[in-house]
Amino acid sequence: MTERKNDPNPVAQIIVTRTLQTSGAALLALAGLRAALPPERFRPLAGIGGLLVAGGLSAYFAATFSPRTPLGGVPLVCRLPVEAGAVVALTFDDGPHPETTPRLLDVLAAHDAHATFFVVGENAARFPGLVRRIVAGGHAVGIHGLRHETMVLQSATRAAADLRAARHIIANAAGFADPAAAVRLFRPPYGFKTATLCRTAARLGLVTVAWSRDPRDYDLVSANEVRARLAARLRAGDIVLLHERPDALHTLNALPDVLKDAATRGLKSVALETNGF
Repeated sequence: MTERKNDPNPVAQIIVTRTLQTSGAALLALAGLRAALPPERFRPLAGIGGLLVAGGLSAYFAATFSPRTPLGGVPLVCRLPVEAGAVVALTFDDGPHPETTPRLLDVLAAHDAHATFFVVGENAARFPGLVRRIVAGGHAVGIHGLRHETMVLQSATRAAADLRAARHIIANAAGFADPAAAVRLFRPPYGFKTATLCRTAARLGLVTVAWSRDPRDYDLVSANEVRARLAARLRAGDIVLLHERPDALHTLNALPDVLKDAATRGLKSVALETNGF
C-alpha cells in the first residue's frame, strides 16, 4: 500500500490514464452519433452519454481502489476462516530489505510467531538469502508484484508475464522446486486491482489476499501509534496489513508490543496457508 518517495502517484496515474482512455472512446462515439442524428435527437443523447461515462468511471475507481471489493468473480481473501480459531495473520509488504527483514524475523522468532511476507520480485532477486531465511523460519511468502508499481493498467498478457516472472524469482530464491505449487499467494501492489488482474492471477493458481485490519503504518506515525491502532481493534481472524520500510522503522519498532498485546488477548500470529481458503 505504501507509496515511496520517488514512485509516481499510482492513484493519479490510474485516474488520468483511464479517464483519457474512456473519454477518448466516448468522444469518438459521440462524433459518430452527431454525424448520424439531427441536433434535436443528438443533444439529449450526449447528456445521457456524459452521465454514463462519469458514472462508469466512478464505479470503476471505487472498485479498483477498494482493497476488500472482490472483482471478476474471483474470491478475495480478507480474513482467516472462522475455524482457524484464536489467530491473526500479520503480513508484511514491500520486502525483502536487509535493513528490516532480518530484524522482523528476529522479533517474530523471539515471540514464537509466524507471518506472511509479500515480497517484490526485484527485491527477492537482489536478496535471495533473505527469502530463504523467511521460509526457513516457517513463514509464508507471496507475490507483491515483479516491481513495486501498480498492475492496474497492465493487459492480461503483461500481468501474467510479470506474475510468472515474480513467482519464478521468489521460488528460486526460496529453494522451491515447483514455483506454481509453492508460491500461491498474491497481493497487488498498493492493493489496487481490476477484474482482469484478479482473473489473470486466478488462472495462474494464485490466491489474491487483501486485509481486514490496516493500522496505516504508511502514514508518518510513531511506533506507539501503530501499536495503539492495532491494540484497539485487533480481532481473531484478522489479516493485518503492515510494511517493511527501511526509511521508516516504526512498524519494526512496534512489532514486539503488537505481539505482546495479541498474546495478552489470547491471539497468536500465524502464516497464511492457501489450503485454508
